[in-house]
Amino acid sequence: MRKKINQMLNIIMGSFIGVFIGSGLYKYWHFQKYPDLYVIQSAPWYTGILINGLLVLVLLAVCMIVKVILMKKMKRIPKIALILGIVFLTLTFIGVFYVLANHGQVNAGYAVVPGIWTMICFGYYRSKK
Repeated sequence: MRKKINQMLNIIMGSFIGVFIGSGLYKYWHFQKYPDLYVIQSAPWYTGILINGLLVLVLLAVCMIVKVILMKKMKRIPKIALILGIVFLTLTFIGVFYVLANHGQVNAGYAVVPGIWTMICFGYYRSKK
């Protein structure tokens, strides 16, 4: 039963990534084909792609946390470290998108600080595995 749930989660995660890539490529193509439509918008043309990317990251993090919870043989502390690593990795990507969306005018610490915690959590998880 766990194997089927794991396979289903892998399919769902792959589908999220595929839909995100496809919609991002379409939006880029549409911007290249009809740039005048995007001139009147107050936000840049790629804002929709960034918002979709954040949503996909959150959904992937939820799927990864479910996968980690389903792992039975692991002890509690390494499992918590892995879950925290996934959460901090998601926060790192959100921080990167935030810095890029603001053209580097905000502090890069929004991406660096969660990235450091990601490395700490994943390093601890790997040392205990």
